[in-house]
Formats: sequence, C-alpha cells, structure tokens
Amino acid sequence: MSIEFAVAGNVIHVRLIGAFDFSRQEQLQAVTAQVLAEKSAREVQVDLARTSFMDSSTIRALLTMRQSALANGKSFELWNCNEKLREIFSVGGFDQIFEMR
Repeated sequence: MSIEFAVAGNVIHVRLIGAFDFSRQEQLQAVTAQVLAEKSAREVQVDLARTSFMDSSTIRALLTMRQSALANGKSFELWNCNEKLREIFSVGGFDQIFEMR
C-alpha cells in the first residue's frame, strides 16, 4: 500500500496503490496538504488503477481532498476506477459527486 504524488505542469497526479482503510488516513491527510501546497497546479487527478480496495474512511478522505482542491480553484477527478470500486462509489451515491474518468 502506497501513495505516489507527482506534479507535471499544472496537473497533480496522485496514485493510490493497494488496499486503503482507516489505517491510511494520516498518509491521505498528508497528500491533501501537498495538493494544497501546489499553488501553480490547477488540476488534481487521483489514479485508482492499482487500488484493490477502499473503505468509507478512504472515500471520506477523498471527499476532503476534493473539497480542499475545489476551494483552492483546482479541478478534481478520479481516474481508472475499476468495476469493484465503481460499485463502492455507486452504493453510497458518491459516483454522483466525484468526476470519474
């Protein structure tokens, strides 16, 4: 389980790799702080291609990251969300909140 963070031009790339549950909250909060610190970036892309699982605490952390990004003038999108994760987002209605690509 890891989080990769990179900036390319005006895009922040966040990659969640592995299974994410409550134990990853501090790491996700740190990434949210990094997202806010990147003043020149205008877009946040969270890549879920290698995410095998996430629980409600992770969705809550992504909602916080999204809210912080939007409040700071950055767009926020989830990328490469597999069927299993799409179902998790759909059950809670979060697929209506997050922009998914």
